[in-house]
Amino acid sequence: MPVPVPGEEWKQLDEASRHYSPSSYSADIDAARSRIRRLRMSDVELVVRDHLGQPVPNLALSIVQQQSSFAWGECQWGLSTLNRFHMGDTDRVRHYTQRYTECLNAANCLTYWTERPGNDGPKHEEFQGEPKLDEFAWQVDWAIKNGLIPKGHPIFWSLPKAVPEWIKRYPYKTQLVFLEARVRSLVARFKGKVKIWDAINEPMWEAAFKNLPDRHWPHLEDLDNIVEYIKPVLGWAREEDPDACYVINDYGMEVDPPGRDLRAKDGSAVTALSQRKRFIELFHRLADAGAPADALGMQSHTGGWITPAEQIAILDDFATAGVPLHYTEFWASAGHLEKAGLAPDVVAQMKAEYIANIITVAYAHPAVESFFFWGAIAGEMGFRSDHNSGGLPTSSNNPTVVFERVRRILREDWWTRERVTTDGDGRAKIRAFHGEHSVRYEMSPGMAGGQRIAVGPAQSGPIAIRVHRPR
Repeated sequence: MPVPVPGEEWKQLDEASRHYSPSSYSADIDAARSRIRRLRMSDVELVVRDHLGQPVPNLALSIVQQQSSFAWGECQWGLSTLNRFHMGDTDRVRHYTQRYTECLNAANCLTYWTERPGNDGPKHEEFQGEPKLDEFAWQVDWAIKNGLIPKGHPIFWSLPKAVPEWIKRYPYKTQLVFLEARVRSLVARFKGKVKIWDAINEPMWEAAFKNLPDRHWPHLEDLDNIVEYIKPVLGWAREEDPDACYVINDYGMEVDPPGRDLRAKDGSAVTALSQRKRFIELFHRLADAGAPADALGMQSHTGGWITPAEQIAILDDFATAGVPLHYTEFWASAGHLEKAGLAPDVVAQMKAEYIANIITVAYAHPAVESFFFWGAIAGEMGFRSDHNSGGLPTSSNNPTVVFERVRRILREDWWTRERVTTDGDGRAKIRAFHGEHSVRYEMSPGMAGGQRIAVGPAQSGPIAIRVHRPR
């Protein structure tokens, strides 16, 4: 394997060569589906009254879900690239938006302090004195305009390629001043808009900020040193927006790639389990230091495909950190299937089945609060450059079997669509997924009316519906 670019050594772990047989796990998936109905749905009683407060019997109601309370999202690298190259107001973006919103309800908007200069990533302050947040603002506004929950990634990533080069000529105390300015200006500007932040990215594999000149990989930094730089970052962020959710996000903690013998600088073995234990301990240390994070972020793309039983055990382990769990950067490499010579349509079907199983087990676990993909959905929308486009992106698209499978699960299988009729007392009962719903009825022939309601896990007591009908 070629030597990865510094900061991208994770690619050594991003192999999917472990055996996986989707059809072998039907009982596990059926059990997860049953847990979903218990965990993610609630019984709801609707009490329908007219404008005089009288019950409305025998009224046909249609209950249609409008939004899920669970965040399903994707990173916006491609969308950001289109906007930065002056294609933000094109049919490509409009078609992308249509596809995106028919499947997902959240968006991971990107704003790196900087990124490796060789790529086209969205950068906040690559050049000293030239902060650029307008492009990130465009991503966030795009999300809000289209009814999506905005997430920001990342506030701070202690990695040489993610820290502006110009900062390195200053002493560490001055570097901290610049970091504080980055954190405060970013979070303050988007207070009330960005609901979730990947506050710290990949601390378990990288050097603490003060030790970046000595960085190697894997860099198993002392936990006290990690707490030392995370605590002020969380403190600055919370002072600017105490209502946001602050996540600490990392990779390589699920399973080990087959045959991979990874060693730390001292020669000790580095495994997914050992890193997972350190990560959980970090959350306990932060809580003890008075700087608890709000959620534990799992990228969950390294090590290969995992079984439902393995996934549940991993989630149970992570849950001992004492905070909700977020999937933050999930994708599923199918290179091992392609190398095995399987036909492309077979590979696509197996990949779709695997992703369906992963999200089903995740949604069925009580500790999991959100699920964000990293290219796994946007890359399956099927956009292409037509022969007459001169290599430029076009609006031509043909969604793949992966996209359709995920869309069908999220917007059909886990989406409330019910029809009921009120009884003689104007009451009706349904079981609905948690989120926002529209209760619709016919005010008069051909004239529809409706009311928005919220359904949550702590649902108690009937929900009043007031209808307007002719006298």
